[in-house]
Amino acid sequence: MKDEKLNRPVDRKSGSNKEDPSAPQITVISGDIPASDNNNESTSAKGKTKITTSEKAAKFLDSNPVTITMNIATIYVLFGDDIKLLGFSKSADDGFSSLVVVCLFLFSLELILSFIYKPSYKWSFYFWLDLIATLSLIIDLSWIMESALGLSSNSSDSQSLQKAGEASKAGAKSTRALKIIRIIRLIRIVKLYKNIKTALRNRELKKKKDEDTEQNFSEVSESKVGKKMSEVIMKRVIIIVLALLFILPLFETDFYFSYQTSWEFGTTELNTFLNQDGFNETKDEYWSYHKNNIRPIVYLTYTTGDGQNWIVSSDSINYYDLRYNEIFYASSGNIVSIFDLRYDVKLTALLNVCRTIFICAVLMLGSIYFSKDSEDLVIKPIEKMIEKVKIIAKNPIAAAEIQEMSNKKEKEEAEQRKCFGLCKAEVKKVDYETKLLENTILKIGVLLALGFGEAGSLIIGGNVETGGDVDPMANGNKVIGIYGFCDIRNFTDTTEELQEGVMMFVNEIAQIVHGLVDKYLGAANKNIGDAFLLVWKFYHEELFLDEDDKIVRNPTSKRAQYLPDVTLISFLKILAKVNKDPAILKYRTNQKLLQRMPNYEVKMGFGMHLGWAIEGAIGSQFKIDASYLSPNVNVASALEGSTKIYGVPLLISGALYDAFSEPVQRYLRLIDTVIIKGNAKHLRLYTSDCEFSEFTASRGADRSKTYFRKKRRAIKKGLEKQEFTTADMYSKSKEIALMRKPFTREFFDCFSKGMNNYLSGMWQMAKTQFEKVLALRSRDGPTLALMSFMSESAFKAPSHWKGARYLG
Repeated sequence: MKDEKLNRPVDRKSGSNKEDPSAPQITVISGDIPASDNNNESTSAKGKTKITTSEKAAKFLDSNPVTITMNIATIYVLFGDDIKLLGFSKSADDGFSSLVVVCLFLFSLELILSFIYKPSYKWSFYFWLDLIATLSLIIDLSWIMESALGLSSNSSDSQSLQKAGEASKAGAKSTRALKIIRIIRLIRIVKLYKNIKTALRNRELKKKKDEDTEQNFSEVSESKVGKKMSEVIMKRVIIIVLALLFILPLFETDFYFSYQTSWEFGTTELNTFLNQDGFNETKDEYWSYHKNNIRPIVYLTYTTGDGQNWIVSSDSINYYDLRYNEIFYASSGNIVSIFDLRYDVKLTALLNVCRTIFICAVLMLGSIYFSKDSEDLVIKPIEKMIEKVKIIAKNPIAAAEIQEMSNKKEKEEAEQRKCFGLCKAEVKKVDYETKLLENTILKIGVLLALGFGEAGSLIIGGNVETGGDVDPMANGNKVIGIYGFCDIRNFTDTTEELQEGVMMFVNEIAQIVHGLVDKYLGAANKNIGDAFLLVWKFYHEELFLDEDDKIVRNPTSKRAQYLPDVTLISFLKILAKVNKDPAILKYRTNQKLLQRMPNYEVKMGFGMHLGWAIEGAIGSQFKIDASYLSPNVNVASALEGSTKIYGVPLLISGALYDAFSEPVQRYLRLIDTVIIKGNAKHLRLYTSDCEFSEFTASRGADRSKTYFRKKRRAIKKGLEKQEFTTADMYSKSKEIALMRKPFTREFFDCFSKGMNNYLSGMWQMAKTQFEKVLALRSRDGPTLALMSFMSESAFKAPSHWKGARYLG
């Protein structure tokens, strides 16, 4: 796909559209962005780590769909059988049994895969519990239990019913034992609890990410210490609960035998009266007594002496429609009676549901209660430290923000703990060693971030992650950025007069410079006495160099479009702040400074340029600095030095001018085209005109880092979401409007005509126009500089004139 060059707008101050061969040519591409050769930003196909089968299986088992499916199956096996008994008849058993088969398959598959692909799970405590819990599902299959107990026959003769009664009693006894085995199934609650805990952790992590979009929070897994302690505590709670559930039923008499009921006593009496007078009356009394009971009799059969079989049955209930555990067989001799126990079964099922919920609560609350102190005092502080170290490793600049957020959170918690005068004594806060260690890590991170700056983020991150020594001999990282160089004027004289106070003087200016640069999405890199190097770095996908060393801008990147514009406004805001901040204005009344430099004012010069640079560590094992090396950084420094020649506070290169949006370009004036020392190519020079005579002292403003970072986030959010544009930021700024108020349209038109004549070599005509400019503004620095240069040749362009002069 062919690249298209951005059409450079005609300069509105001079009308010049002459190509500047020194400027990196900015082109726009559409489509895919070429892959970076930086190993930190892209990974080749060869470099990708191959995922093993075990990792794939473990990832599959821990995936959300599998976790949700297994959680649903777990809830079903815990409550499904009891719900079946509570609300459904025997005809629905096959459907419930089919669901049990599905759950049995899922649990078996999970058990096998975990056993094969999770080494820590093989033969572990949880493996055996899961195995027993899975096997316990077999007793929920109705057809298997009925076949095992011999209850599948529906024959109604007395002999068959007596055998069924004996089997039913045996089944009742075995059911008591099997219920204890079913309790082990509750161990799956532990997995449910772990899944909920993991979901809450992920939700909390996502909330942290949403709270601050600029910080790259890394997902911190549970620490090894925390994981081990949680497992040990959970095991002990499980063992205690299961032991109690297993042992307590053994101390109840009905576990070993059952007491005789009126059902059995009645059949014994009936058998005594069988074939005797009064049997029918006794039988009717027995039937009527139990017919309307909550456990009603539904079937009675007996065989008389003549071999005839008699049956009495309920009109509303057929015992064939009842489950084996919902009926009771009472037999004596040739008499068999059957009773409906659905009331007891439903009550037992309801109690089982309550017991399951209670055991869930005991396991969860027990685990939480026993682990709370260890988590609060040891595990959580350790995990916080690990989290902060990983965040600092990933983004060292975030250390200061983490500290601010921690301090804010502690202050809020302290406010919540206040007793509002109702407490007898205020509880004194205890700083444990873990908290002190956590704060120390943060302070070290803040110091590293302050010392190395944004350029050192890769150095800090790489060494924290690897744990090795700092290697200053490593290769640097090629980046594209906007480099701003600023200098404090008359610094030598100021230092001699202020002496010890010069440190406060420099730091007060630095507070303004660094704060406003940070607010407008930049970063301070170096402090060199009276000078500061400031950088706005582009990400690789925003601006990068093609094969011909042309700067390519991605048209889909919003940041690549607005970042150049905010660099200019940051410097204009710094100039405005220096001329109205009370902390800086006080030096205008310093007697020592006034005596040495009458009418003293704090003045600064700025140079700005766009280009590539090598970012990395400079120095040795004894001392290193993180900075940028490039001819483009030197150009920014040279432009700052040239502000003294042109009598302006700000000089901007043509390369950066071309990156500005058209509305912002209107705030700039082309003042010369030069060839600087060490660079044979032409370089256009622009300035943004400003005057501060009408500025008055303002009230002291908040200079805290928290304030500037809050403003930074607001600006970034507004520009990203297009709530406003950079043009709006310029047009709505009262400070920019005030500093540009003295400059009229006539002034710009005259200078533009003079500049066109100057570049074209028609210096006499240029002189005429520049004299008109001086008539409007007698102290215009660029005009005086050009007039002085042309006067050296008697306002006649040299024969070799190509529209640029040598500077420095």
